[in-house]
Amino acid sequence: MNQNKYPIYLLSFDTDYLAAATFLRFQEHYESPKFRDQIFDLEAYMDWYAAERDGFTYFDDWSGFNLPDRVLDAFLAGRFDPLTRKEKALLDLFRKVPKPFYVIGAAKGETDTMAHEIVHGLFYVRPDYREEVVACLKRFEWSKVWRILAKTGYDPSVFDDEINAYCLTGFEGRLATQKKLIKAARRQLVPIFTKHFGWPPDEKNWPKLLKLVHHIDFRY
Repeated sequence: MNQNKYPIYLLSFDTDYLAAATFLRFQEHYESPKFRDQIFDLEAYMDWYAAERDGFTYFDDWSGFNLPDRVLDAFLAGRFDPLTRKEKALLDLFRKVPKPFYVIGAAKGETDTMAHEIVHGLFYVRPDYREEVVACLKRFEWSKVWRILAKTGYDPSVFDDEINAYCLTGFEGRLATQKKLIKAARRQLVPIFTKHFGWPPDEKNWPKLLKLVHHIDFRY
């Protein structure tokens, strides 16, 4: 392994749809407010999501994906069988990869999405960095942002992780209503990132972020 890279594996896909269709059950087993840590089939998830969103819009709603190695355990143990071809192809990539590692995914060319997901990976594989971020976030009142994240579809267990990634790499949609708060937090989070990685996570430095991870062109 290249020692300049972290154990973060970026899967690049030909389309947003292919990324979402591959990651769906892995991602929602990790951070869904309804299905986190549960065993579920795709039909059950689709029914629930369609009822929550007035239609099944998952493939349009989500373009970036991230999960720690432990999320794959239940799939590797056969608890999610039968697997789709896409799920099996993803699992086959990591059967022999030593822990800890982190898996992220996005469509080719979506550098902003990739940057966001890489920040998630760094939050996981660098505990010293994560501890400083969490301590920093405690200085702010996040209750309104937490409500937005919950409505968007995130479990509370990943709120700190998501807030950090959105603060550092950009935000849109419902979070735009909290622009002032997010920008204030960013002013404190950027120096922490720079301290640990050597440069600020500005858009001009996103190519440097991409060099920190392993790239896999996903095929199934």
